[in-house]
This record gives sequence, structure tokens and C-alpha cells, in this order.
Amino acid sequence: MLSPYRATNKAALRSDPFDALLANAALVIDAQGCALDLAPQRGAPEGVILGWGMPLWDARHLVRWLRGTLDRTARGDQVVFAVPAEHWPAAVARLGGPNDGEAVALRLADGAGSMGWLVAIGGAGMVARSPLAIPRQRAAITGQLATQARALLEMRALREQRDQLDSIFRFSGDGILTVDADLRITACNPALEHLIAWRAAEMQGRFYYDVLRPEDPQGAPVGLARCPLVEAFVSGAPVVARPLVIRTRDGQRIPVTVTTAGVYSDEGVVMSGVMNVRDVSHQQTQEVLTSNVVSVVSHELQTPIAIIKGYAATLRKPAARKDAAALRQRLAAIEEEADRLSHMVNNLLYASRIQAGGLAMEPAPLDVGAVLASCVRRFRARGVRHDLRLHCPANLPLVQADRERIEEVVANLLDNAIKYAPQSRAITITGHFTGEVVIVSVSDSGPGIPLREQQRVFDRFQRIEGDLTRAASGAGLGLYICQAIVRAHGGQIWVESEMGVGTTFSFSLPRLERAAVPMVLPNHGNG
Repeated sequence: MLSPYRATNKAALRSDPFDALLANAALVIDAQGCALDLAPQRGAPEGVILGWGMPLWDARHLVRWLRGTLDRTARGDQVVFAVPAEHWPAAVARLGGPNDGEAVALRLADGAGSMGWLVAIGGAGMVARSPLAIPRQRAAITGQLATQARALLEMRALREQRDQLDSIFRFSGDGILTVDADLRITACNPALEHLIAWRAAEMQGRFYYDVLRPEDPQGAPVGLARCPLVEAFVSGAPVVARPLVIRTRDGQRIPVTVTTAGVYSDEGVVMSGVMNVRDVSHQQTQEVLTSNVVSVVSHELQTPIAIIKGYAATLRKPAARKDAAALRQRLAAIEEEADRLSHMVNNLLYASRIQAGGLAMEPAPLDVGAVLASCVRRFRARGVRHDLRLHCPANLPLVQADRERIEEVVANLLDNAIKYAPQSRAITITGHFTGEVVIVSVSDSGPGIPLREQQRVFDRFQRIEGDLTRAASGAGLGLYICQAIVRAHGGQIWVESEMGVGTTFSFSLPRLERAAVPMVLPNHGNG
């Protein structure tokens, strides 16, 4: 007998049980090869073609030729026929060709209806030598094959459903939490882990309330009486899109909507529950973004305008023009506020150009160490009270970059560190390199950035909530512009922060010349 082949198409079941079914059929019938042609049905919507004793292309070729022929001419549960030479499987050509062989098609059907055909190919007289020659045995064989095929299809359908549910659970953008009847956590998906900064293993077995700490939108704790899981258990109906506020591990409040449902036994007893958690903070942010942008920008613009107007009004008075020192002081303040206003407007225009894809660059070989030293000198000349510490090796490789743009990135990061780190603390500027990139880091020992906020510090008009942020000026465009500049150079920018310890912003730029990888020659020995 020929070596067995497994042949499947995209809709086929690539499983050993089907191989066993076909191999057993070939053994019972004494066939050289078998092909299984299952019609489209539940569990196999595109139909199934499987082969044993012949490769996939032979099984497909034979079955496709047979489909029309059998559907038009077949009567009863068995058809013995000759296969034309052009359709005879190459894998069984050793039989001597179609004139020396025999083919039989067995109709497979069960209580649910017709399933398709099993086609067997073998030597001449195959059917007469096999149990198929006896109607009762033939009926038993086809019935058993149909039962096995149906069971395997059902197994496949269950496996596909399980795999689909597992994929939904693992890759869903919404958080999913499952609990037992006592509301203790049994599983959660990666999206929920990411949302609340708990690991699944740490949550397992804990009371869900202790992990999520749910509140209503007004901030009142949600007890068991108003728990959406309990409500679903008691009512037997799902609770859909209930607005709540949950807390992350570090205490950040997240507005969400939850949908809950219970899982019941056949006797109607609650066995478990599932909660879908959808983060709506981004949606709420988008809804208020326009008003916030208008508010922030108008506030930031009004301040220098008001100062300029106030000093201008003062200078109109004759007495003010007689005091030369006061005149110079007020004119300097007007100039400073005009520069501030110009910088803010330029940032807005800059952000608009980035959005429109119009960020122009003039790259050239650049010494990043020199750029860092220049920026530190300028900031020290401004009289900042921070201790600016520069650590940069003399052999820092060159990069291909626009000097003005990179200076802007470094200045923005230094300016942020000065704004948000308490005064009289050190700010460290570091340059180092790898074989691929040059990396610049700006570190402060300020209050830090919450984990949840770190994900959106590079968004437009995004400012971190807090007393220091409210006291500092800015429209929330600096880091957005930095990110656009760095990415335009083929680099990356990121933040690392720990609450109460400090924050480090880093960016990388590709080296002008990558480090050469040493060649290692194999040692073949002296023999």
C-alpha cells in the first residue's frame, strides 16, 4: 500500500481524527486511496476536501470532477464507476491505470441529512472483495463513517468557537473580566491589565470590588446593592453600558462603561459572570478637547496681550516717560511678552504644519554633543536656578539631522524639566550611543508623571493634571512638536517616570555611520 498523504484545503480539518477516519475506511474497503468530500454545512461552511493515500492536488482534481457527475447520476448509497485517464490520481498510477482499477463513491448521510461522499480508489474487483458487496455491511460502514464525520465536524465547530472566543478575549480592545459566583476574579484579558496596571496573576482570586474600586459618575462608591454584576445575576438579563468610574492600581480614576452578564447552569444556578469594561476617557477627552483647546489657547494668549496692553497704557502717561529706568523696564517687559506671544503663535502654526505633513528639514552631519553643550550654556545664561549637569562623551558619533530642529527638541525638554521640577534641584542632560543610534536623555528629580498620563504626554494640547502644571504656562504643544521632529529624523522619543522620584525624557537619532559589526571567522582547526 502507498504511504499515506494528508491533503486539505483552507476549509479542511487538519486533524489526526480525520486522517484516522480515512485510513480506517481505506483499510475496511481495501482501497489504495480515499477522498472525503463533505458538502457545505454548519462547521464546514465552504465544504471539506480531504485525501488519504493521495496528495491534495489529486484529491481536489478527483473530487471536483466527481461532484457534478455524482449529483446528476447517483442513485442509492453506493456508485461504482470508472475514472477517465485524465482524472486518475497520479499517486495511485502504479495500479496500471483506470482500466485496471476501480472507484466507488459512498453517500454519507445521518439524521441531519446528506453530508457528502467518500470516494475510494483501488484495484479491479475492490468492491466485490470488500464488505461493501453486502448491503447490510455497507449500510453499517457508511452509517459509522457518517457518524464519525459528523462528530468530527462538531468537534471542529466547538474548537473554532473556542479559538474565536479566546482571540476575542486576548485581543479585544475592551477590558474583559470573569468572576465566579462569589464575585472573585477568575481571569482577565491583557486590555484590562493595561488599563488598570494590575497583572492577571495578581488579580486572580481577589474580590473584584477590591481591585476595580468602582464608583458612580458622581464619585459615590458602588456597593453590592448597585453592583452591575449582582444585578445581572439577580435579574438574569445583561446590564448594558452602565457608566462607572474605576481606579487603577496607583489610584488614577478612569471613566468607563461596563456591560455584565451571568452564566447559568441548566438548573438556572449562577456559575460565573463576565464584565466588559470600555474605557471612555479618550471619548470624553475628544468631546471636551475643542473647548479645552480654545480655553487654554485663549488664556495663554490673553496673558501676554494683557501685560503688553497694560504697559502700553502706562507708557502713554507723560509722567511714565520721565523715569528712564522705569521706561526701559516696561519696554523690556513688552518685548519679552511679545516674544512669548510670538513663540506661542509659532507653535500653533508649527502644529498645523505637522498635521498637514509640511514639516521641512535641512539635515546635515551634526555633532549632538556640541548641540547639548550650546543649549546648556544658553539656559545657564538665562539665570535658571537649577543645577544643569551635562554628561556627554567626547567621542559621541555624528548624526544626520537638522541642527535647528534638534536644538528645539533639547530646549523643549529642558524647559519642561525646569517648569515641572522643583527649583534648586539638579537636571541631568546625558548623551550616549549604541551601534545604531545616538541617545539624548533629560532627567529631573521632580514629582513624576502618573503611568496613565505617560501614554498621552505627546498628544496635542495635552497637559498633565496637577498643581505644578496649572501654575506653569504653555498650551501643551511642546512634546507633540518634539515627537514630530524626532520621528521625521527616523528616531524615537519616550518617557520614563516614577511618582515622587523623577522623570526622564529620551530621544534617539540614527548614527550617520553605523558601527561596523566584527567578522567572526570559523575555526576549522589544524586537522
